[in-house]
Amino acid sequence: MIFVTGGLPGQTVRARVTRRKSSFIEAEAVEVVQPARHAVPAICPHDGQCGGCPLQTMPYETQLHWKRRIALDAMIRIGGMDADQMESLLAEVQPSPAMRRYRNKVELAFAGGGDEPLTIGMRRRSGRGVIPVPHCALMSVEARGMVDMMTELAAQTGLPAHTPKDEARYRLGGQGTDETHDSQLSYDGQAGHAQRVVAKPKRTRMGWRSSSLAAMHAAESRKRGSGFWRFLVLRRALDADLRGPRWWALCITSPGDPTQQAMVRSIGQKLLKAFPLLSGFVHEERASEDALVLGQKRVAVLGNTGEADPTAARLWLPLAGEHFCLDAASFFQVNTAASQVLATMAVDMFERHVQQDKPSLLDLYCGVGAPGLLLGKRCGRLLGLEQDARAVALARANAKRMGLAHCVYETGDAGLHLDKLAPLQENYWSQTEHWDAVLVDPPRAGLAPRALNALLRLNAHTILYISCNPATLARDAARLRGAYRLAEMRAVDLFPHTPHIECLTLWQSL
Repeated sequence: MIFVTGGLPGQTVRARVTRRKSSFIEAEAVEVVQPARHAVPAICPHDGQCGGCPLQTMPYETQLHWKRRIALDAMIRIGGMDADQMESLLAEVQPSPAMRRYRNKVELAFAGGGDEPLTIGMRRRSGRGVIPVPHCALMSVEARGMVDMMTELAAQTGLPAHTPKDEARYRLGGQGTDETHDSQLSYDGQAGHAQRVVAKPKRTRMGWRSSSLAAMHAAESRKRGSGFWRFLVLRRALDADLRGPRWWALCITSPGDPTQQAMVRSIGQKLLKAFPLLSGFVHEERASEDALVLGQKRVAVLGNTGEADPTAARLWLPLAGEHFCLDAASFFQVNTAASQVLATMAVDMFERHVQQDKPSLLDLYCGVGAPGLLLGKRCGRLLGLEQDARAVALARANAKRMGLAHCVYETGDAGLHLDKLAPLQENYWSQTEHWDAVLVDPPRAGLAPRALNALLRLNAHTILYISCNPATLARDAARLRGAYRLAEMRAVDLFPHTPHIECLTLWQSL
């Protein structure tokens, strides 16, 4: 069996083998020899290089068909569910109301610097390197202007972009720990090799570092897997007055000294002055040598005046008739229109299947309280568990603003908390608490084994599991189906032109 990354159903492609195993081969498409029979024109000029929207030449109805197939295959093959049952349970995927510019959040990576031009863009389809996307079909005109200015100002500092260790090894000729094999198929610059552009040495206008020194620093940084600039995250939401869309910028860098932190602050002030719709600029640092878009230390928050203002990191997004307050770094669904469909669907499933009067609800991985607070309106009590202390504080604030005093939130690991609620060995001092229903909305990795084991011991009557990854949902379903029956499954397309799909499953105890 051969798995080809970058190829679509119906296409004939020329592929390069990247990995050989006894039972399968992995390859990546480098050229489309013959397009699919019903292919449509790409919506974005960066198609084929950018890794953001790999399905955009597939008709949207076909995208929805294959997304449903992905979810079904996962539940059948990995979850061990009955094929006929799954076909009858999962209806057609609910489409996204918007096809273009549907994202309220755009995450862009820095690359280059020193002897290469500094750029900001999306990861290439291969995952290695970054490509500028000035005409991205998901990005608004305002966001493009901010990206252009940020690129120019960051380049003037002379500081190079961060290069994750894995990519640094690849640039030096290694391929990580997996063995890579080149097939005998032709593969040249036209098919995807990066072309290196060398800039002439030039002193930066801000005078912080000469580009010749920057080039030396950049070369060393790439070898070590370090560097300064990491990510630029732009979010479109509402301000506290809930009127008119505005923007927030989050810049993530490697840890810097006071001079470097002052550079970022100065850039933030210039962006805020140039773009009146920019409400806040946040600078965070990440020390880990990886490619996660997640800050580990908050350095500064600037309000629209350019002065320090911690409250300027707060923004509001609508969900099913309510407005939720979140932080510029908080998780929230990025497709505003489609998330309304998802939330409404979750509330409907909960109300139809949870029959108890004022039920008790345990909300795992609750984030800032969405969508749990929407269900909490008819609950007698709600306990939300979340590892991010900042998100817990916002969940409490959202509950208070909505007048839901019976909804409480605690910070900590879900598995550890569940062990307390459902101990391995019960005794007089430690007994399993009773919960009528559990809402589970984990990250892509799904439920941690410890959390899943404790959830099964808890033996709640109903579990509503929201998943952004059919594979890990199916893995957890294989455990759940021993104690629960799958009563309903639905799916919503939150990410048009990508293979990703959001699934809702409702389980009832046997």
